[in-house]
Amino acid sequence: MSKVLMYHYIRNFDKSLPYFNFLHLSDFKKQINYLEKKESFFRISDDLDKNFIKNKFLLTFDDGLKEHLNVAKYLKKKNILGFFFIPSLQLEKSDFLPIHKIHLLFGKYNSDELLDIYNKFKIKVNFNKNIYSIFRNQKKFLDKKNLISENNKKVYLKTLLNNFDQKNPRLVKQIFDYCFNKKNQKDIFKNFYLNFNDIKILNKLGMKIGAHGHRHKVLSKLTNNQQAKDISKSINILSSILNRDIKFFCYPYGGFKVFNKHTIKILKMKNITYTFNVESKDWVIKSNNFFVPRYDCNEFKYGKIFKIN
Repeated sequence: MSKVLMYHYIRNFDKSLPYFNFLHLSDFKKQINYLEKKESFFRISDDLDKNFIKNKFLLTFDDGLKEHLNVAKYLKKKNILGFFFIPSLQLEKSDFLPIHKIHLLFGKYNSDELLDIYNKFKIKVNFNKNIYSIFRNQKKFLDKKNLISENNKKVYLKTLLNNFDQKNPRLVKQIFDYCFNKKNQKDIFKNFYLNFNDIKILNKLGMKIGAHGHRHKVLSKLTNNQQAKDISKSINILSSILNRDIKFFCYPYGGFKVFNKHTIKILKMKNITYTFNVESKDWVIKSNNFFVPRYDCNEFKYGKIFKIN
């Protein structure tokens, strides 16, 4: 059995985004050193189909973020293999994915400021009534001792905006454009995502690159045709950048409700050999390769979200 870890934002503190959730780069390095004392890592030279030896750590990184380039260079120095799963919309249109617009909004403002913004856009909010409604689905993120804590308010407000992204994506764009002017957006975008050349560098460093959907949508909520289009586009764009086949895929958001049998069928037709999910358990190597489980990095020492003291 092996443990597969999942990472997203790995960066230093940015005072322009005081509430942004991320793993500090120094803590990431501490975690790698800590894990290295426990077990070995998959190495860059390992053949995934031949070297799935038990008791190894495999590291994965989602969302095609610019900071992952520095992470990959660090891994290269330590001869550690990393899997980087990259959505493709931002490569095609030079625009933020909706989910990242939400992350940036919640990184810039606290709950009271967000509430004022919601009111401007006539989004109804009732903390006392609705905090309970998300407690069942989001309980691992919530503060059980204080239902209307800052953390719980932000979880609820984020859930609302995620729902709007599914039903009314124009509203998310309008709010984002209201909070970040065009120059801000351009400056942030330049340093937010990997570009074509960065992806080629990742490949040269020996890292594995996989698709992560085109629009980072919940695939099970799309029609069969929409799924096929989204998955195919994400694979084709990355394949054209690297001039080779893409063999790995990671389900956006993760969990067993975000994909269905049609998703699996499409991925097999695209010759995907391994797909990665989110599930806190070890990977039994000879189990189904279309449900590779991943732990969140925060389940291990030094993996907690950075907080300002």
